[in-house]
Amino acid sequence: MAGRTTFLSELDHGDAYIVMKKILLTLACTGLCCLLLGAQGNDKDKDKDKDKAQDKDSDTLRSYADKMNFWVGATIQGKLFPDPEFQQTLGREFNSGVSFVLMHLTQPQKGQYNFGSMDRDIKYARAHNMKLFGQALIYRNEHSPDWLAFRNGGCNMSADQTDRLMKEHIQSVVRHGGDTYYGWEVVNESTLPQGNGCWSKILGREPMIAKAFQYAREASPDSMLLLNETFGRNGVDKNRVDDFFKMVESLKSHGAPIDAVGAEMHLEADKLRPDYLREFQYFLDRARKANVQAMVTEMDVYQGHPGSFPDAFAHQKEIFYNVAHACLKDSNCKGFTVWGLSDKGSWQPTWAGITDTKPLLFDESYQKKPAYFGLLQALKEGR
Repeated sequence: MAGRTTFLSELDHGDAYIVMKKILLTLACTGLCCLLLGAQGNDKDKDKDKDKAQDKDSDTLRSYADKMNFWVGATIQGKLFPDPEFQQTLGREFNSGVSFVLMHLTQPQKGQYNFGSMDRDIKYARAHNMKLFGQALIYRNEHSPDWLAFRNGGCNMSADQTDRLMKEHIQSVVRHGGDTYYGWEVVNESTLPQGNGCWSKILGREPMIAKAFQYAREASPDSMLLLNETFGRNGVDKNRVDDFFKMVESLKSHGAPIDAVGAEMHLEADKLRPDYLREFQYFLDRARKANVQAMVTEMDVYQGHPGSFPDAFAHQKEIFYNVAHACLKDSNCKGFTVWGLSDKGSWQPTWAGITDTKPLLFDESYQKKPAYFGLLQALKEGR
């Protein structure tokens, strides 16, 4: 400062004023630059925080499934669909939606189709960049419309009449679905004692299945055609798996265009056999040997009666992870579908009589449960 004072004192007042003005202007510019740089730094920090938030938001089930061309799905439930939380959760987390196309829904009157629910699902799927899986074209008597009289065991139609009806119905539904539906569950649960009711009683089990797949293929040459089965709630019963694949191999040897097989995994944690995972892997092995793809088509896990486990939901998470992990590590396993979205929409209280069940990935308020993170972890680990 002494040097600067001496220097200024040697100038006249005009020159001193000009020099001082330049000094003050330089200091002001320097301060302004610092402020701007600081603001830019803060903006960058904000951008980083925003990116982190976006990364967290994108950390969904489908974000990992999409990278692997793997189907991760949940059911589109008509009663819950109007709830915005349901729609937001389904579209955010899943790239596949199960669209119910049961005959009593799609042809409630003879020759008169009602595609209202299918059209709703198609519109939603397109808006959320999802694909649909149709379930099920041929099922049990109780899922047929009243006019067909199958519900009461009235299997009185001739084989020719039944065949024509089945063809017309399957092809009408499949053609209406178009390419928004990537796959169809053509026939469901044929190996159970009641099988497919009048359909199989009139036409014969294997001839009926073969014709159903043939008609679906004619209507949709490129979609995945799947034969679905249930194998018990305590694991995957090996004898039932053997019976199922004996039928699959017989059907394929006679030209039935079966692309994939599905395993229902409605598991009960407190009744699971210790080797349930090995049993599931046996199913996957048999699918590969039969030259058909595999899918987990209906997954939920009853957490067990109170006191069954120290932490029932941690155990439920482990089961979801184990099954999903085994599927993902088999390149022939193409998808994993949860049978419901929120615990409040589970089928188990009504159909299985389990009133305290909380078997799904989201609770009644659509909050993620431990089971969600079990499936997420398996998807993160990938193939």
